[in-house]
Amino acid sequence: MEHAVIERFKSLDEAYLARAPKSERMYARFAALSSLNAKQDVECLIERVFEARDQLNDGLGAWKAPAKAMRLVFAAALVTAGRSAKHFFDVREGLKERRKARGSRHLSQGGSCAALALLAAGGHAHQADHFYDNLDAIAAPWWRREPMREEVLAAAFTALGETPEDCAVRLDRTREALRSAGIPKSHADAAAYEVALLDTDYGDIAASWTSLNLAVRGRSSLRHGVGKTGLAVLAAQGDGASMADALVRSFETIKEMRPRVSSTAAPKIAMRLAQMQMGDASPVGAAADLAAILAAQAAMVAAITAASSSAAVATTAT
Repeated sequence: MEHAVIERFKSLDEAYLARAPKSERMYARFAALSSLNAKQDVECLIERVFEARDQLNDGLGAWKAPAKAMRLVFAAALVTAGRSAKHFFDVREGLKERRKARGSRHLSQGGSCAALALLAAGGHAHQADHFYDNLDAIAAPWWRREPMREEVLAAAFTALGETPEDCAVRLDRTREALRSAGIPKSHADAAAYEVALLDTDYGDIAASWTSLNLAVRGRSSLRHGVGKTGLAVLAAQGDGASMADALVRSFETIKEMRPRVSSTAAPKIAMRLAQMQMGDASPVGAAADLAAILAAQAAMVAAITAASSSAAVATTAT
């Protein structure tokens, strides 16, 4: 019997593919990934997502970021988070106005990714100044800067109410923990932008890292598709043996899906499904290829939403 997460993904995938043009098939699959935590039934959800996508198209026109096909993924993330296209435009405009007033750096994709991350985590347009304060606190020197990762994390931290000082401390502590676990520095530093949002027991990372590397040995497409940065993110969530089983199980299931999932997208989808099977209600990062960016943004929304949900539960408990 398939895991409930995989069954949910397959039903969403089928529904999105039935509505999306063939040329947008890969985007539709990442939209399905972004919708996994949605509360609505599939039919209602799909209607709302395509309605939000149309509103994004109307407001952005042909040339503004995100790209036209990518807007389906954004719409899915917005609807899943209980937000609207109007919320997106308000936050995006708020970030733009404060950037000009402060003389801050230009944001990736016109601020679209930051706006989406802020909304997914439960933030609002009036937090634009706080966002730039947090972004300044975690920004690396320009020669080793990863703009999209920084902006997404700053937006998530802003929605979660973190101060600039706390943002910097959490990111630095996460980087050091990943490096100390034996993860190569460049991959540890890249993974830290997502791991910093997790409630992680840093003492388990080294063992989990070893288990995951053993699991992908001999599976070249999975190993290269997830990459060391992705494996580092998974390792940070502990229980490496169970996570490895979930990753391989997800990948094997996805390879059997029809229409066929592209070899570029399959490992990235498998990675996020593995996280969710292990209790992380989320699938964010960036990379040069389109599939990685899609996976990162879809994952970002989930990772951020999970972090904000955890914070809300902790607040309620106290």
